[in-house]
Amino acid sequence: MAGIEITKDSNPTVRRNQIHDGQSAGVFIYEDAKGIIEDNDIFGNARSGVRIQENSNPIIRYNRINKNGFEAVRVLSSAGTFEDNDLRDNGKGAWNISEDSLPNVKRVRNIED
Repeated sequence: MAGIEITKDSNPTVRRNQIHDGQSAGVFIYEDAKGIIEDNDIFGNARSGVRIQENSNPIIRYNRINKNGFEAVRVLSSAGTFEDNDLRDNGKGAWNISEDSLPNVKRVRNIED
């Protein structure tokens, strides 16, 4: 039900897409996955714009993650590098990060919590 699922040690590049109106997360990254998610419009999804879990470690940069039903980015038991993303206007704010996660946030632009 996610717009894009990245799983099981995969490492794709997802660039310059519109990922919207999904019934779950816009991008769901899990089971030790990586990947580069870059310069996308991720909006209008029922849950999080980007959900990362289960020891995954993607690079999320230069995206517009807006107007999703839950938070822009949810990180559960994972990491990730976040650089220069627009995280405005999401139903539950910009972030939901579990205590056992270690995200590396380099820059954030246009954020509202």
